[in-house]
Amino acid sequence: MIDLFKTIGILSLFLFQSFVIWIYLLQFFVVRIPKMRFYCFIFCIYFVGRTSITVDQTTFIDLKIFSLFCTFLILFFFLSGEVMKKVFHFLFLTFWFLIQEDIAGLLFNHTPETKVFVILFVQFLLMLLTLFFILGLKRFKVDNLIGLNKMEYGILSVTPFFSIILLLHKVALPLVKVLAFDSYLWLINIVIIVLYNYLSEKNYNIIKNKVAFDENSMTSEIIKQEKELAVLRHDLKNIVSSIDFYADNSDYENIKVITRKILGQEVFNRKITGCIPIDAVLNQKISKMKKDGILHNLDLQVPYNLDLSTIAIDSCAILGNLLDNAIEEIERNSLEEPIEIALRFKNNKLVFKVANPIRTSNVDVNYDGMKSIKSPNRQGIGIKSSYDRVMKLKGHLNITVQSNQFIVLVVIPLRMK
Repeated sequence: MIDLFKTIGILSLFLFQSFVIWIYLLQFFVVRIPKMRFYCFIFCIYFVGRTSITVDQTTFIDLKIFSLFCTFLILFFFLSGEVMKKVFHFLFLTFWFLIQEDIAGLLFNHTPETKVFVILFVQFLLMLLTLFFILGLKRFKVDNLIGLNKMEYGILSVTPFFSIILLLHKVALPLVKVLAFDSYLWLINIVIIVLYNYLSEKNYNIIKNKVAFDENSMTSEIIKQEKELAVLRHDLKNIVSSIDFYADNSDYENIKVITRKILGQEVFNRKITGCIPIDAVLNQKISKMKKDGILHNLDLQVPYNLDLSTIAIDSCAILGNLLDNAIEEIERNSLEEPIEIALRFKNNKLVFKVANPIRTSNVDVNYDGMKSIKSPNRQGIGIKSSYDRVMKLKGHLNITVQSNQFIVLVVIPLRMK
């Protein structure tokens, strides 16, 4: 009966520890596979790592190293993000479980009777504290996906790395001193993960403010064009009256002067689709592309009178972010191929398709941010911001990479009045 309770306790501990690892990784990464399948992978690898094959009471095969290697492979292949980010969290997780094993092992060696049940209880308690700590980090964060640059990850990784070395090569000390030493290492690493949490949030807010500034610029451009159009409509009555007057008097020379003057006005040159919100973004980005010598092709099939009033800000932000990403990729790698821009309106759906050349097709496609040219070591928020807005509008965003092209397709349903 005791063996049965022991088996159930150990299995429950494995399930709970795997769950805590799962929650931790979901807090800091976007998972590329279904979440429950990801949990099953974690549990299997953790279970294998706690298994040893013994022969004649001597450990024959210890699978902990194999388990650590598989854990790193899971982080590398199943999670989106920078390699250095994965290395940092791998080291932190490794330290976290080593110190739990160390504390539990010390108590195990100093408990005379109920050794197994004491160690199970202590490990359950430590994992419960870990879970509360992770949930606490999540409570005080808006978003954890932007991350840090490679140097920052490298600096922060030094602490868990040397903590692991110290735990593996620790000299024999009395129980109280060992517990004090472990507590000291534990506290330092807690400070490091909290610092990481703070820096990630700070980076996120910086980039978020930049996006908000760009969106305000787009809004100002829309308002400006609407005012210009209102003035044009007002002036058009006087212009038509003048043309009518000259026509009645067969004064064709003055009619030509008026029409040529109208055709030369900047406001007419700005009309691309006739849909003011879309034109505001296209004019802004096309002007930048012309200034920077970036080629582009337009394929526009949008009705002149399309009403985007209910989604104007979101649709402009999405299109603007996609074009910004395409422009930045070309500027960063000095590419010469054009950006392909296609807009459609069909079956009450607005469709954006932006395809830009890339240097290599080996791109880590994810929705938690692409590289930013303004700070090459940081993650941009453009893709994530666009994805969040598309989801808000109950639309669809898809990213594909083929033939050295990065292609983003957005479909937004419109509710017609």
